[in-house]
Amino acid sequence: MKPRAALWRFVLAAFVSVILLIVIANEIRQPIDATTRTYNADFTDVSGLSDGADVRVRGVRVGKVQAITLKRSGDGRSLAGVRLTLDKRFSIVRASHLAVRYQALTGLRYIDVENPAEGDAVANRITDVPTAMTQPSFDITVLFNGLQPVLATLSPDEINTFTENAISFLQGDDRGLEPMLDSIHKLTAFVSDRQQVVATIVRNLSNLADGVKDRSQYLIQILDELELPLGQAMSVLDEFRKSQIAGSDFTRAVLRLLAAAGLRPGIDINKAFDRAFTNSYDAIEAIKRTPVIWDNIPPPVEDGAPVPCAHGRAQLPETMDVLLNGQRVVLCNK
Repeated sequence: MKPRAALWRFVLAAFVSVILLIVIANEIRQPIDATTRTYNADFTDVSGLSDGADVRVRGVRVGKVQAITLKRSGDGRSLAGVRLTLDKRFSIVRASHLAVRYQALTGLRYIDVENPAEGDAVANRITDVPTAMTQPSFDITVLFNGLQPVLATLSPDEINTFTENAISFLQGDDRGLEPMLDSIHKLTAFVSDRQQVVATIVRNLSNLADGVKDRSQYLIQILDELELPLGQAMSVLDEFRKSQIAGSDFTRAVLRLLAAAGLRPGIDINKAFDRAFTNSYDAIEAIKRTPVIWDNIPPPVEDGAPVPCAHGRAQLPETMDVLLNGQRVVLCNK
């Protein structure tokens, strides 16, 4: 192989490697292809947020987090100062709100800008956002405090689904309450004391509600209202178990009795009534004949008296009387 050809191959391989490295770096960093403006925002908690995190408006990436620093406020509180960029098509104004959201269960977070002004709102633009306009991040693991025995019976996929639904609803996702209630139902499906589980979830969600302002208050109210009928149902849980054990057997026995009485699916109701009335008439006729039957029945025999013969006594010859030596032996006619 000639040295010049080998050099060209090396240069080509290096060029391709550099291009791939740039593509991978851009994919990881996901830069914004737009003119941006820089803002500074103060948060009381930015756990999980890192440099290079996304800044989004209605789910669309419109900026990046450039730096996170620790600062001291005028009243002595420790705050997190976040420097971020935002597409110039949007501006942060007094009505805007910045919140740290979950991007994935691995702990990635992003900043969600709510109610931004569209266009170049120079007069109302705010470049230094105070804590009154920001919402800190929260630790979703607080939701599972006290549920270790329950979570031990669940698979990782079920726990992840429950966590995703809780995060989505608490952060104001538009999917609604149904996924969250389905997750709670699965969480309590194989637990005997469901009321305690729901009460624990409500208590943990109440702790999270202090840092979440979207729909958490509605969720807490709904879960509190659901806890009352659930507790009443748990008080009569044994009755449900009894009906489950004896209900089907009892129903089958009743169906057999009804079938024996002639009540079957698809019967001719007219014929059934005719047969019932005919049987009633026959029963009445049988009752009418009862006195005649009693007239032909002799009175019962007294204790110790010989039983009478139905066809009369047989007349014994005199020789038999001698042989029996006067004993009272009765022979009946056939």
